[in-house]
Amino acid sequence: MSSMFFGQYLLEKGIINRDALLDAIERQRINNKSIPELAVDEGLLAPAQADLISSIFRLSSRTIEEICTSEGGLTADALQRLLDKQRSNRMLIGDALVQGGHLSADQVEASHRTFRDQEERERQTLEADFDHLEETSIVRTCTELTLRHVSRVGGVPVKLSEVGVAAGELEEGSIRFALNVVGSTRLCIALDLGHDLLMRVAQGMLGSPKPVDLEAALDAACELVNVVGGNACTHLEIMGHRLRPEPPTWSRVAAPAGGPSTTWVRARAMAGDDPFELNLAVD
Repeated sequence: MSSMFFGQYLLEKGIINRDALLDAIERQRINNKSIPELAVDEGLLAPAQADLISSIFRLSSRTIEEICTSEGGLTADALQRLLDKQRSNRMLIGDALVQGGHLSADQVEASHRTFRDQEERERQTLEADFDHLEETSIVRTCTELTLRHVSRVGGVPVKLSEVGVAAGELEEGSIRFALNVVGSTRLCIALDLGHDLLMRVAQGMLGSPKPVDLEAALDAACELVNVVGGNACTHLEIMGHRLRPEPPTWSRVAAPAGGPSTTWVRARAMAGDDPFELNLAVD
């Protein structure tokens, strides 16, 4: 886990400007195809099958390989060939910056060495922060599932930047999508989204690139936190917890379950350029 992407690091350090970063991201978008897209190119899947697989993947904890096998009938050999092709064609952000003439290969390598050192320090800090929390296994499980689903639905990489005890505040301009989970223990999962990420999440949940109205976006984000809660129940059952999610709600004000004495854990993260927060309360 790391708090920053390499492109953001280069931008923050003044090594590249925003136009260069956006150009590199667009080059990546064009070049880096998903497994279903590559399967369509090779005639292994029909476009409708690829769309269905991508839709299932956004809301599932299963891997894309598992879904391609179950829903698309791809063989192990075909999948491996596609994975090899995806890996060999993959363009990293540094490669895209070099291709666009924004940096030299030597500049990328030197910057990346420094970035990796920073990443390792931040990873160690995050791991220590998790270890100092109560109910670490529950917090870690819910955090990892939230990051995974926001990334899949939003269609952008997600990175964790901070985790620690908080009061459950809601940042101005964000909307809280909350879900209570009850049973052998009780927890509240609250996902706080700003407008831009809310709209991106809604488009991903609905499987449509078209603009989404606010009412539909609110419903879609509620369904996202419902998916996170449902998958959390499944994962925590392995740890001995018997849990069930209650219906999700949304609010423009923080309303911690259990009253003002409730202790929350807050995880701050970035989905591409958009910040968001996960707040968890465990009784």
